[in-house]
Amino acid sequence: MPILMSTRCRLLGLSLLAAALAGCAGSPGGARPQGAAAANAASSADSLAQTSWELVRWAQPGGALRDIPHGDNGEPVRLTFLAQGKQYRVNGFAGCNRYMGSYKLEAGKLYIDAPATTRMACASPERARLEADYLRGLTAIDTFTLDNGGAPRHLTFNLRGGDVLEFARRQDPPTP
Repeated sequence: MPILMSTRCRLLGLSLLAAALAGCAGSPGGARPQGAAAANAASSADSLAQTSWELVRWAQPGGALRDIPHGDNGEPVRLTFLAQGKQYRVNGFAGCNRYMGSYKLEAGKLYIDAPATTRMACASPERARLEADYLRGLTAIDTFTLDNGGAPRHLTFNLRGGDVLEFARRQDPPTP
């Protein structure tokens, strides 16, 4: 009987681990566009390609603003969308580490997969929390907006938990 119970506990543990990992795999429902510019962007797989963004404001539910510290070398939290052929990538700096992942605009929605990161230690616990929350937030975008469709300068992610991440466009990377 103890062996059977141990096997059941292991199977339950593995099932819970698999469910937890599946929950971290990316934006399952995709981010819905809000407004004409975002809807236009969501209709084309290349519309965000070769754009670079800096996180300039983080509002929490209730309106409190979160401090967004720069990295040790003064580098801001960044998000870059890149496309080469049929490969759509995101990369950037999350506060302590560089990250990379993939994105797609499909069926009018934006999907960002869970990014992989380098493994540098953060100088402070606050920055480590910001980085973890930011990377988790990239996979929990509920809706997104752009200020215009032609050459947007402002991108906003409304996260499922109620946080709002606002980005300002920076110098775009070169086209491959």
